[in-house]
Amino acid sequence: MLMKKLSVLFVALAVAASASAAGFKTHVRPIDKKIVKEQVMTKKDIQAAKKASARVISEQPEGAAYNYTTSGRCDYASSGYLYGGEMSGNTRVVFGEGNTVYVRNLLFNSGSNFGNNWVEGTLEGNVLTIPLGQSVYYSANYDADVVLTWGTVTFDGEYFDFVVDDTVTEVTYLLGEDGSLTMQGGVEPTGTDASAEDYYTGTGLSAIWTDDASWSGFCNFSQVLSDPVSLDDIVIPTVITEQPEGDLYSYYRAGNCIYSSLFGLGTSAVDGKMNVVFGKTDGELNGKVYIQNPLWWLDYYNTWVEGTYDWMTGMITIPVGQYLNYYEESEYGVQLMWGSTYVYQDVDENGEPAYYLGTEVDEEAENIYFMIGDDVIELLGSEGDATLEFPENYNATGLYAMYSDDQTWAGALEFGVKGQIVNVVPAVPADPTLPEEPWYDCGDESGFSTFDFVLPTTDIDGNMIDPEYLSYSIFTDDDQIFTFDPAVYTYDDLTDPITEVPYWLYESGVDFHKGYVYFYRTNAEGYEPLFTRRIGIQAIYTVEAPEIAGAPKKAPVVNKSNIVYYELNYDAIESVKAELDVNAPIYNVMGQQMNSKNLPAGVYIQNGRKFIVK
Repeated sequence: MLMKKLSVLFVALAVAASASAAGFKTHVRPIDKKIVKEQVMTKKDIQAAKKASARVISEQPEGAAYNYTTSGRCDYASSGYLYGGEMSGNTRVVFGEGNTVYVRNLLFNSGSNFGNNWVEGTLEGNVLTIPLGQSVYYSANYDADVVLTWGTVTFDGEYFDFVVDDTVTEVTYLLGEDGSLTMQGGVEPTGTDASAEDYYTGTGLSAIWTDDASWSGFCNFSQVLSDPVSLDDIVIPTVITEQPEGDLYSYYRAGNCIYSSLFGLGTSAVDGKMNVVFGKTDGELNGKVYIQNPLWWLDYYNTWVEGTYDWMTGMITIPVGQYLNYYEESEYGVQLMWGSTYVYQDVDENGEPAYYLGTEVDEEAENIYFMIGDDVIELLGSEGDATLEFPENYNATGLYAMYSDDQTWAGALEFGVKGQIVNVVPAVPADPTLPEEPWYDCGDESGFSTFDFVLPTTDIDGNMIDPEYLSYSIFTDDDQIFTFDPAVYTYDDLTDPITEVPYWLYESGVDFHKGYVYFYRTNAEGYEPLFTRRIGIQAIYTVEAPEIAGAPKKAPVVNKSNIVYYELNYDAIESVKAELDVNAPIYNVMGQQMNSKNLPAGVYIQNGRKFIVK
């Protein structure tokens, strides 16, 4: 839930900003599971913690169950950096037999980090006591648990770390008259986000790994569980996951999307399938209609919304508020609404002008309307112009995704959506297109780079094509095709190296996305560029050959677009006339260390900065 809030509450278009958290660009002390760093617990302590954590409570215990809203100040580590912010989301509490109480997701965000496991405590009067050392997660890979502990986030001027206070063996919560549970003993950071030491350092409830005592990367300082609601009073919303009975028509859509991701805001053309079923009962049309994947940006849910169809006018009416998905464990989901985005100008943390994106749901809208015509479907009433220059192109009204728990934007708004029934026939795909700056290079960090692109939705004659049969290949420098190694790229069915990526791979492969793909580095010591001159992409359209009566079946027809390259802009690289650091090594683009006193012409890297020698 925290990452959800960070990515959608308040997003800057020109500079990074968040209303929920601040990020300090100093690394958390690195953890190496093979080479144990400084131990904050003795081996004896670790063995005792292992013994205490032998039981992981994964199933909800018996008792009266309540959902609570989580709030309070926290720190969390992500991608090697430390962030501070406010907790949100839900925590479930079960009051069992006698004075036994169980709490799930006691560490905020443990649902995404360590699974939905429970810890046990006892309630005496209005004091809930939870012993530390209980496991919230077990890893078979490391043969180690993540166990509750108490300690302090520290900062030595370069790295953040976590120091366990082994004198604290339990954490207590006070039960209020309103049913709330408030953690005791935590010490919040006292500074502003301008002060790393004061803003990020505090004392509270956290967790460590039992194999090397390394920090789990999350600490809450002032947790409050409030607004309890009995599970008996909670109605789980309906999410239509199975294709309803009726006549199915598949449309291939066009239009535009404004979206938010962990990499910031973006705009994109929409494509993909939008399936429509005209409902039937006992073989007769019943006036109901169902649309699958109404929002392109979220169509990996593959769920349906229900409406009605007027045969006289061709109008489809879809009531707003229907769920595209629902996380029962966390008690929230994503709803389809009607809403708007708008851009306004303010200043960043340095007082510099910056553009920000605001979003709002249309609370008066009760329905969303589509019109069906001859082989086409069109969204009615949406507004926006993707051809306008930044920032005006971010102003739009249309299909709006909303989180159900706090009514915040779920990161997608689509407008100008149209669909057309397409017959799948062999065709040459149009060339992919690239944004102005498609290549993000993580430099000499040990991490990921990204390549952004837009795959074609039409062939070279402007006819729509079915993206289900679309794939792409990546090329480097002199038309060298890039190989995606299953040792690096995550996808369940990827067992052999591939040079051609199916477009729909993004539904299951976390490294492949609709509009970008990850590239990973393995060299953290020096600069080792993945692409030294350019990076390219080619679209591939593969369909079955038309069948001819009496003739043998032919191989599928494969047609390819041109390779579209992005030329790396070495002209913008700093001149080597800038003073070099005589104490720092310099590398060529192949990662080889060079003698800085006698450099031949070329591009070089020192301290993460590129230089050109002419």
